[in-house]
Amino acid sequence: MQSHIERFFVPGLAHASYLIVNQNEAAVVDPQREVDAYILEAKARGASIKAILNTHPHADFASGFMELAQKTGAKVYTSHLAPVTYPHLAAKENDVISLGEAQLRILETPGHSPDSLSFVLEEEQPMAVFTGDLLFVGDVGRPDLRDADADPTDLAGKLYDSLFDKIMRLPDATQIHPAHGAGSLCGRAIASEAFSTVARERADNWALKLTEKPAFVQEMIANLPDRPAYFTYDVGVNLQGAPALDSLPELGPVAAEGIIEGQQRGAQILDIRSAGAYGQGHLSGSLNIGIASHLFSTWTGFFIPGGSSIYLIAQTQEEVTRARLELARIGYDHVEGYLLAEDLPEALCQTTQVSACDLRDWMEQGVIGQIIDVRTCGERKAAHIEGSLHMPLPHLKAKVNQLRSDLSTVVYCGSGYRSAIAASLLQATGFERVYNLMGGMQAWESRQCGCFEPAEMVYASQSE
Repeated sequence: MQSHIERFFVPGLAHASYLIVNQNEAAVVDPQREVDAYILEAKARGASIKAILNTHPHADFASGFMELAQKTGAKVYTSHLAPVTYPHLAAKENDVISLGEAQLRILETPGHSPDSLSFVLEEEQPMAVFTGDLLFVGDVGRPDLRDADADPTDLAGKLYDSLFDKIMRLPDATQIHPAHGAGSLCGRAIASEAFSTVARERADNWALKLTEKPAFVQEMIANLPDRPAYFTYDVGVNLQGAPALDSLPELGPVAAEGIIEGQQRGAQILDIRSAGAYGQGHLSGSLNIGIASHLFSTWTGFFIPGGSSIYLIAQTQEEVTRARLELARIGYDHVEGYLLAEDLPEALCQTTQVSACDLRDWMEQGVIGQIIDVRTCGERKAAHIEGSLHMPLPHLKAKVNQLRSDLSTVVYCGSGYRSAIAASLLQATGFERVYNLMGGMQAWESRQCGCFEPAEMVYASQSE
């Protein structure tokens, strides 16, 4: 009987997990934090989940394998090399897990992490391989994500060996099912297709064209993308196992005074409204990361330390519910409460949202002290505002002392989303006059005025 493979995908995190069904038995590979969908799908196909397969302790999301095991009685398989603290079966090279008329054979494939596994689905011959973060469609995994301070050179060498000595030796028609799709920070240029084959990756994958090991290793450790700070935290969460989602306490409303008191004790205020709504009035020291973006949790992980107590400021109850889930997906479980915008006090901080046309006028008048570009190097190389300083958003907090907090400061990105985060960071750091360029570089290059209705100017324009 041919196995059925069902893919589950979480946008933003670009995380892919899988339910494999053969006859009345099922297995789940790299489960997401919320697990009921796997149970329902298995039941709909007349199967029960008997195995949960962890390719490695992931760095970019909190896995729900513990809750899934508790709800189904399935056994958890994790590498014998992983320093985990939860009950599991220590998986080794060529171990076999039966699944109906098929079987899953385990390959030890270090490289992305020292304890990475791949799972080969066999029906007389290999049919599919679940590669975790080792091999993606059109890309390969990064060797620098497990330990921020470790030299990735050794893992890059192991990545080469695992790819060329194991995965690429599978039959050409073997399907490749990775743990991430396009947009994940676990790779560099992951393609948008859901799956691939060994033959297709051999022909098209840029990294697999580097067949000489020294050249491969050098390329793997060069020009690595930014590593979110929360990755280290999530590895720790997955080494011990995240608690069940339904075990988290119910969220309730908290008055502004209570949130400010919490902030004084070290809690973070996360305002998840749009840049415009935030600009019109917000609590001092709050961070603005809009929930409307599918990258909400990733940017939160860049700037709020894992394990922090968090209070949410939201426009609606629905935003609170969504934010709670998105934060839980990266293991940020300590959300203490929320405040809806309608209950904010009257005395608030403000951030001016400036149009591209107004910015041009201000620049001609010389009333802007500094302009900060928080986009990537590639975006800036393509086009930028003349005279602006370049500080990619992930680096802004560490480099803020290179800027003058007393100058009028305009921040811009591609569309206005990242710059809103940056503006809130600068204000929380003590910058006196901060402006967010609405529409970002898109608005600047379009030269269309009147497209936006900026918030009323809240700072006096003055020369510095």
